[in-house]
Amino acid sequence: MRPSSLLARPDRPSARPDTTAPTGAPVLRGRLLALAAITCAALNLRLVVTSLSPLLTTIGADFGFTTAVVGLFGALPLVAFALFGLATPAVMRRLGAEATAVLSMLLAAVGQLARAFAPDTGTLLLLTAIALTGAALGNVVVPPLIKQYFPDRLAALSTVQMVAIHLGALFPPLVAVPLAEVAGWRFALGAWSLLALVAAGLWALQWRRPGGGTGPRAAVPAGPPPPARPVWRVGMAWRMAVLFGMVTWNVFTLFTWLPTLLADAGHSGAFSGSMVSLMVASSLMFGLVAPTLTVRAANTFPIVAFGIAGYLVGYLGIALAPQALAPLWAVFLGLGTGLFVVMMTMINARSTTARGSASLSGFVQGAGSGIALGGPLLFGLLGEMTGGWTASYVLVAGGSLAVATVVAYVERSPRSIEEAAAVRPRSDARGPRRDGAANRAW
Repeated sequence: MRPSSLLARPDRPSARPDTTAPTGAPVLRGRLLALAAITCAALNLRLVVTSLSPLLTTIGADFGFTTAVVGLFGALPLVAFALFGLATPAVMRRLGAEATAVLSMLLAAVGQLARAFAPDTGTLLLLTAIALTGAALGNVVVPPLIKQYFPDRLAALSTVQMVAIHLGALFPPLVAVPLAEVAGWRFALGAWSLLALVAAGLWALQWRRPGGGTGPRAAVPAGPPPPARPVWRVGMAWRMAVLFGMVTWNVFTLFTWLPTLLADAGHSGAFSGSMVSLMVASSLMFGLVAPTLTVRAANTFPIVAFGIAGYLVGYLGIALAPQALAPLWAVFLGLGTGLFVVMMTMINARSTTARGSASLSGFVQGAGSGIALGGPLLFGLLGEMTGGWTASYVLVAGGSLAVATVVAYVERSPRSIEEAAAVRPRSDARGPRRDGAANRAW
């Protein structure tokens, strides 16, 4: 089955995608390369971040940077994800989805390899930003590619994407410090660029194969019309962006600061890095069932509330008893970080076309990452100002979880971005509202 034939299938009027394979058609016919390319690209989407954070203490000792710079490294991914999340749909329209995937993986590979040779803090920041630009493009382009190549297997491919993202986030913190002790931090940082090169090669093959997307229109099929209103004018999109922002706020706060919090409690660097891996492994276990539950749910609030409860217990545990029970708290924190999988699945589940998925993916990840920017920065800043972590736990972690709970409850009923964009808001006086659904516009 070729991508063009997949996209030619009529859209379902429901917000929920078709999750059944066409009768008699092998699931992977003509799509095996696309599956491999999606999987390999997803492996790189968090690796750029988690391969660096366990080494920041070691690198900081060499370069002489402070706690504030550690917070800057933690915020840098969110800056990249915000800027390029919003810009990626335009890049996709210009280049095509497959070519954008190639570009994203090449930037990730070049940035990761080059930063291993950085002579100072400023250069390391710049080269990390290049690698993160690639990851940011990949974050946005992968969900529409799943929608494009596997519209009949959204839950399954969302699970594949989730497992790959988590594996890419799990292994670098686990081996970074031991590898740096043996071969030096530069080798431990640059070796991961090989995986991004492999992903770029796979997408290049998919891009150039017959029917694999050789023109700019591959990213946005000609058949379905665009949403009736821009996504930034749709209340549903803003609520999803805020929820994504609060989830990402905590994910990157923990990626940045969990090793430091555990080191301050008396644990070794290797142990602290392994707790990040344990947190990711716990998130993986939750994520194995989260996509299917999210696609099928008539009310997504219980799923989100479960993850928020995991965050709450984990933060309290790290704050009050970090010495003896650190692995248990890391497991609970992993249940919270698993909400990232829920949000990525919601982007595809709440769109009926690849065009809608691309628009919603770019806006939610771009605006949401901008919102999340304050997490790692404020957590470190409050800790440095107060000489402890209590204010950071209460205000930065606790405040974000409260906001996430409220927004998740409001945005609990699934519907598509196309449907939401077609409904005029109450303030729009240009024409009659479309039946009673107008009351749900915002």
